[in-house]
Amino acid sequence: NVAAGVRATQSTTFRIYADANNAIDGNLDPKFHHSSCSSTRRQKDPWWRVDLKEHYRIFVVRVTNRDRKPERLDGAEIRIGDSLDNNGNNNTL
Repeated sequence: NVAAGVRATQSTTFRIYADANNAIDGNLDPKFHHSSCSSTRRQKDPWWRVDLKEHYRIFVVRVTNRDRKPERLDGAEIRIGDSLDNNGNNNTL
């Protein structure tokens, strides 16, 4: 896990136990109330990002969804790159 030990951020935080860093802490528990998931508030174009602090060749990104409401990831995009231009949307999809 190249994201271990770095900090993640997200556009908003739904509840205190839905922190962005929960998404990279290695805890794969899909139960939202176990502080193992990140979540934003309902908003237009929410985002989550992590700065890995170094360059890596990324071949796999693993996403574990919460145990309920899987449709909330519908339309999610994973972009990889160094640019924050256009809120990171100019990076490779």
